[in-house]
Amino acid sequence: MKASKSKLKTPVIKSLVKLYLTFGAAILFFIIAFQFNFVHETVVVPFTAFVAHCSSILMNIFGAGSKVTGYTLSTSKYSINVVDGCNGIYATAILISGVIAYPASLPHKFYGIAFGFTAVFLVNLIRVISLFYMGLHFPDIFQEVHVYVWQPIIILWAIIVWNFWSKKTEEKTA
Repeated sequence: MKASKSKLKTPVIKSLVKLYLTFGAAILFFIIAFQFNFVHETVVVPFTAFVAHCSSILMNIFGAGSKVTGYTLSTSKYSINVVDGCNGIYATAILISGVIAYPASLPHKFYGIAFGFTAVFLVNLIRVISLFYMGLHFPDIFQEVHVYVWQPIIILWAIIVWNFWSKKTEEKTA
């Protein structure tokens, strides 16, 4: 009886090891890729500016009168720089790494990346806008909210989105 239990567990253990190794390799790929000047200048910087522009558009829908210069988001009263840590790219890399590692078909993975990117991007816009107003109205706690509240939330959100996608993928393929 013990032998049959270990035989049942072996494929599960192998699948988990493969998942974790693939996830780790994908994360490592992103970490290394983001360090290359070419990737930083052609992907990260334009993406960061795009986040700032989208934040400004949303703020202006509600009458903020904001503008963007590079990746600096400003109004006549306040400005913030949207930088690498605030652009959501690392949370997105975590999500994409999870999607790549998960045993799903290529179409499901493409959907997971598109869905996940969009979900993380939208919450990150909320993050940037809320931090803008936090800095404007409550500058004394801006740094704490930025580091200790929003950074964990955006990473946790990426994991929640991945979990949602993986469960839906599993349901569709079962």
